[in-house]
Amino acid sequence: MSEPPFDEPPAERLDFIRPRLTERIVRARDSHMAEIIRRLRVWLPGLAAAIILLLFIWPSLLPSFLMLDVVKNIPDLAIDNLRFKGVDSKNQPYSLTAATATRPSHLHGVYDLSKPEGEITLQNGTWLDGKADSGRYDENEKKVFLSGNVQIFRDNGYQITTDELHVNLNNSEAWGDKSVLIQGDFGTINGVGFHFMDSGHTVIIKGPAKAVLSLH
Repeated sequence: MSEPPFDEPPAERLDFIRPRLTERIVRARDSHMAEIIRRLRVWLPGLAAAIILLLFIWPSLLPSFLMLDVVKNIPDLAIDNLRFKGVDSKNQPYSLTAATATRPSHLHGVYDLSKPEGEITLQNGTWLDGKADSGRYDENEKKVFLSGNVQIFRDNGYQITTDELHVNLNNSEAWGDKSVLIQGDFGTINGVGFHFMDSGHTVIIKGPAKAVLSLH
C-alpha cells in the first residue's frame, strides 16, 4: 500500500520562522542608508577634484623628485692639488692650496681640505703664511677653518701655533678659542683664545694669558 503524499503547509503558516522587520528597524535602516548617500555626495566631488588636480601637477613634480634622487646619489667629488686664488674685502690677494680636497655633494662651494696651506699679502706689503693638518673652505662665504697643528708665520719672524683657526676674508679677521702660542724676537705669549682684527694690526689674546718678554 503506497504512502499518502506529503502535503506542504501553506506559506502563511511558516511566517513565524521568518525574521520580521519592525517599523523602528525599517526607519533606522532607511536613515542609515540616507546618511551614507549624503556623505558620498559630499566626498565624491572632492575626491574627484583631488585626482584631477594630481593628474595636472604630477608631471611638474616628477622632474623635481627625479632630481632629488639623482642629487642624493651623486658621490663626493675628490680633487688632488686643489688651488684657490682671490682677494679679500681690502683687495689683498690670497691663495689657498691643499694636497687633496673633497667637495661634499650636498654642499655647494664647500671643500674639505687635507694638508691645507694658505698665504695672504697685506696692503703694507707684509705677508702671512699658514698651514694645518685639515680644514674647510667655503668659496661662497669666503671663510676658512683650519684645525690640527695650525701654524701661522709672518715675514718679520713671528709665529703663531694653535689647534683651531677661523678666518673671515670678508672683514680680514681671524680668531680661535683654543690655546695659542705667539713667539718672536719679542719673547713668547701664551693664552686661551685669540682674535686678530684689521688684518692682524690689532691682536687680542684671551686669558688666562702669560707673556715672557725679551729685553734687548
